[in-house]
Amino acid sequence: MKTQALVTSLIALASGPAFAGGHAAISGYALADGGTTLVVMGDLNAPDDVMTHSLTASLQAIAWRPVTGELLGFSDGMIATIDPMSGEMTDLGAVFMDDAMIGDGKMVAFDFNNKIDAVRAVTSAGDNLVYFPEGFGDNDERAGSVRRFTSLAYGDGDAMAGTTPMVFANAYTNAINDMTAGETFQYALDAGTDALVSLANNAGTLETIGKITVDGMAVDLAPMGGFDIVSPSEGENMAFAILQMEGEETAGLYTIDLETGAATMKADLGMGGITGFAASLGM
Repeated sequence: MKTQALVTSLIALASGPAFAGGHAAISGYALADGGTTLVVMGDLNAPDDVMTHSLTASLQAIAWRPVTGELLGFSDGMIATIDPMSGEMTDLGAVFMDDAMIGDGKMVAFDFNNKIDAVRAVTSAGDNLVYFPEGFGDNDERAGSVRRFTSLAYGDGDAMAGTTPMVFANAYTNAINDMTAGETFQYALDAGTDALVSLANNAGTLETIGKITVDGMAVDLAPMGGFDIVSPSEGENMAFAILQMEGEETAGLYTIDLETGAATMKADLGMGGITGFAASLGM
């Protein structure tokens, strides 16, 4: 069973050293089997704390909400919370505006901007959406809705200007548990340019930071996997990604250097086709 192969690999990973000494355990969450299975890594240093749950509806992406300590899932037309202990999903009743559906066949990147406590969904086809949770702002008319903003494109003067992006993962800095952040910065991974990029929120402007490399060598990214940042405190950001290279059958878990795009493999996950990833400090 593919999911069991992933669990076995993650148990082997959890037997290894901690990612960041002195910090609370890092939990991880991944979507497998076409978005129908949630894999939960409660503590990467606790081999017995690995669970899988069958989901009642297929999801395209997941994100950790630092302010509330909740895991959210995205599918076209639905935002739901997911209980990591059971996989139980609760539809939040989000209203998708008429132009906010994205259609099938796209990879969705999904992560919370912890300064404003709203979550951005961007896709490998350039879609740029935001879900404003219920209660957002002070009587903000956008609360409880998903809305479309400017499509993704490289800015004038960027080395990749004119190139069609294929963003499949995004992550915001300062994802601090139980509080909003003073500021955030959004990174993304582009399988079209095989690069770590910045993403200018509603403007959709991309700026190249650096090519993704492993052991100093450039890679050819497949548009699948995921990317997230864990922040013990403001300004302290640890970036993790599940990456799969074109032509490879399995994905790996990596740390990402946010200044250069250098990726360091922590483990081969033993399977491919991961379509979502999120991380958090603790459970």
